[in-house]
Amino acid sequence: MADPVISLVVERTGDLLVQKIVFLKGVRGHVERLQNDLVRMRCFLKDADQRQDEDARIRNWVSEIRAAAYDAEDIIEIFASKLEFFTKDKGLVTKLTYYPLKIVNLYKIGKEIESLRMRLNDIADSREEYGINNLGEGMTTHGEELQRIRRSSPFSEEKDVVGFGEITKSLVAELLKEDKNRRVVSIVGMGGAGKTTLAKKVYNHADVRARFDCRAWVCVSSSYNHKETLRTIIKQLYPMTNELLDMLEKMQEQDLEQRLYQDLQDKCCLVVLDDVWKEEAWDCLAKAFPDVNTSSSRLLLTSRNRDVAQHADARSKPHELKTLGEEDSWQLFLGKALDHGANVGCPRDLEEVGREIVRRCAGLPLAITVVGGLLLGKKELKIEWEKVLNSFNTNLSKSQSGVSAILELSYADLPPNLKFCFLYLGLFPEDSVISVPKLIHMWVAEGIMQKRDAKNLEETAAYDVEQLFSRNMVQVAEMTVDERIKSCRLHDLLRDLAIRKAEDENFFQIHGTRDDKISAKPRYLAVHSLSLDKNYFGTSTSPVSAFFQCPLLQEKH
Repeated sequence: MADPVISLVVERTGDLLVQKIVFLKGVRGHVERLQNDLVRMRCFLKDADQRQDEDARIRNWVSEIRAAAYDAEDIIEIFASKLEFFTKDKGLVTKLTYYPLKIVNLYKIGKEIESLRMRLNDIADSREEYGINNLGEGMTTHGEELQRIRRSSPFSEEKDVVGFGEITKSLVAELLKEDKNRRVVSIVGMGGAGKTTLAKKVYNHADVRARFDCRAWVCVSSSYNHKETLRTIIKQLYPMTNELLDMLEKMQEQDLEQRLYQDLQDKCCLVVLDDVWKEEAWDCLAKAFPDVNTSSSRLLLTSRNRDVAQHADARSKPHELKTLGEEDSWQLFLGKALDHGANVGCPRDLEEVGREIVRRCAGLPLAITVVGGLLLGKKELKIEWEKVLNSFNTNLSKSQSGVSAILELSYADLPPNLKFCFLYLGLFPEDSVISVPKLIHMWVAEGIMQKRDAKNLEETAAYDVEQLFSRNMVQVAEMTVDERIKSCRLHDLLRDLAIRKAEDENFFQIHGTRDDKISAKPRYLAVHSLSLDKNYFGTSTSPVSAFFQCPLLQEKH
């Protein structure tokens, strides 16, 4: 989490050097050395970021770096503005009058930066004191362990599946089409939407079983191992013998690719590639699957990233898995939460609180399944269901495979610039329809957008919105006539994730009532539905970078 903070601060200090070079030339060397220190700190942060959730020492260390990075940005920006005031658009006499103040402020900023550099050095040295040397060596991160636990299998097919009837028929029909070329049929959707569950239904469908001579299922995941993936597929194409196992263990990647390629040439086979995160993973695997003159073999791919699916087969439109509707959500919930299943219906005294629990799940099958499973182990008492509702977010993230942890994998996979953009969306109230042009202007004005690949800032921001949509981190509310995103919304559970991550970083804080306290150092402060007065903030000296009264910023449907 601190890595995007440092990345943004490094870019902003670089921009300030360019923009304010006339005013900062007296301390340019100080600023450049500070920037270099922050760049070096990033070397330690990637592994620390992945491990801080389970290690309080690392979490504290990362927090110190984050605070120093924020202070660096404040120091440079404040003093640059002061020096600009003393110098810009002033006559000669005025400039001479202000010259002593300019010298004093140049001295002050130099001292402040040197003090901050000493602080960064102390933080770097404190790794030994905290006992967190050798970050990343021989360690399994929480995300990797979670993915290992969740590796899918086609044999544990879900019962009580609802809402997948039509899309299952469509997927089966596409897989059974006659075509001698390699075809990849894809299912895309946000984490927890039921992609793997749907793929299992298709994989075990009677028509699919009858059509294909052999079937193979492999979970790819973000921690992709090419050799192991190839071995897993080949093992499912043949009866296992000790001789085959020994041979596969000794084969190199190129040999495994060639073996699989040859095996698929004369077989009518279905291969499921579940949970593909990167285009690079597909590119590695594609070499092992014949592209022409096949025996009608097919690939079924699931991914959270729409771009991965389109990259695998541009001719095949990905099947997008939407969240469940109200009635399907209710039926799934009843099937998971009650011993007697959904057919008997819900006890009358539980229905109101039950439907509120379902509403909070916002149509996400994984959330409904987790909460329903939790209630199944409790008595069918209203007070027990109300306890679950009142501690909703805590209950969703209790287990290692909890909803929050699953969605957090999608967040962890975002590059630093997209992490900041995603966190920013958490500022908006629940169920907001967010105008993308307005959002882009806000990102640009706040300096969150950095120019990349020769794009101007507005183009870069629009591209980042598209990337968040492609990764199923935002939902489209409305499209323009030229098929660009006009407005978007954030799923409630993803918004909860954004708020939790942002508050961990002191990136922003949301106030919903006058009783909420301002934390030590939020960078942004959002106030939802409050009439403000001059006494609202009391005597707080918190250095808030920006303030938003959110009802003025977006519509709410």
